[in-house]
Amino acid sequence: MTASRLSALPLLLLLSTAALAAEKTPVDCDRQGDERQLAACAAQDLAAAETRLADVYDRRRAALSPAQRPAFERLQQLWQADRTPRCTTATRGFSGAMQQLQYLSCLKSMTLLRLDDLQRQVPRRD
Repeated sequence: MTASRLSALPLLLLLSTAALAAEKTPVDCDRQGDERQLAACAAQDLAAAETRLADVYDRRRAALSPAQRPAFERLQQLWQADRTPRCTTATRGFSGAMQQLQYLSCLKSMTLLRLDDLQRQVPRRD
């Protein structure tokens, strides 16, 4: 398992533990539903974005020389360490399911920004 996938485990465990603690009954994604159902959709969207990010990160890392990899990996670790507190602060004014929805949306937005940044660095395969 790559460093990027390993470093994502604490966040996934945190999110799944929080979801289990908050909900005894699983909630299905419904984009026309209530806040809890929208939060379920946001969790699915975040998981998809993180999967795409991990793929692009792995391809970008593989394209680097062994000497370049430690700095690249460190930048990813710094980004990951910064993302959670930023979204926690950004969603401080919300509560309940709306807070969860906003928090997950924030994580997804930051993930998509990082994905875009990394995709610009990956050589195209035309």
